Amino acid sequence: MPHIVKELLLLALGSILLSAGANYFIEGASLIAARLGVSQLSIGVTLVALGTSLPEFFVSLVALLKGSCDISIGNVVGSNICNIGLILGTAAILKPVSIPKSLKQFELPMFLVSAALLYLFCLNMRIGTLEGLIYLALLVVFTARYTMEKRYVEAEAPKTSLPISLLMTAGGLTALILGSNIFTESAIEIARILGVSQLVIGLTLVALGTSLPELASTVAATLKGKSDIAIGNVIGSNIINLIFILGTICTIKPLKTRAEIVKLDIPFMLLLSAFVALLTFKGRVSRLAGLILLGLYIIYIGLLYTHCRV
Repeated sequence: MPHIVKELLLLALGSILLSAGANYFIEGASLIAARLGVSQLSIGVTLVALGTSLPEFFVSLVALLKGSCDISIGNVVGSNICNIGLILGTAAILKPVSIPKSLKQFELPMFLVSAALLYLFCLNMRIGTLEGLIYLALLVVFTARYTMEKRYVEAEAPKTSLPISLLMTAGGLTALILGSNIFTESAIEIARILGVSQLVIGLTLVALGTSLPELASTVAATLKGKSDIAIGNVIGSNIINLIFILGTICTIKPLKTRAEIVKLDIPFMLLLSAFVALLTFKGRVSRLAGLILLGLYIIYIGLLYTHCRV
């Protein structure tokens, strides 16, 4: 079996473990939280919202601890580009996505501010503890905005026993840790085999692999006519990727960046973010807008691999 085929299979295995681990971890944690009397709204906005970013978080953290800073930052930026260009673009092509007006009041400003801050943070080629703490402060504001609201209905006490809930949580966490290690090691090896930089692999292959849960949930929500969930998932994931993932890992260990990401990748992320902001004021993402988003994503991927940054 060719070496690259083996590594691609391991990458797929890591992705499966990450996805399954995130699902079981969130399900178990949600059951435990419900048993402790935490509101369903709080569970949804904190555990579930943060849970969709667990694959990105674990891969970025493991990569950083292994000294692969390029995969860490590439995964976050690439995931945000993928969420807008590929995921939202594909969803809108299948069915136009309506954007609720309420999104402009809080989520959209947070979305744009967190993205703009990343550009400023990367100008000195390093995202340190202070920048991480700023992002974590925004995370507190983001979650507090929802947990202070009272518009929720309490669910009945969960029927699943506490030991089973604990087992699901522990099993999910184990799968996340194991999957992130396999995924990261395979990504590093694939970059070596192809002769491209770890940053390019992080921006593309790793970002796509860790964004699969968002892709599936956004497309499903769109086809079911639940546009609020679809657009909310994309914007919410992009916010969380920055303020939760980068905020946490950069507080643990400063993250070094490269000049290339400031010249192309982050500006491209900001371009897509600004385009979505304009669409928000129009109130919908049409099929034409979806084609534009998907086309921009394809052009971006082409630029990365055409230049083959090493």
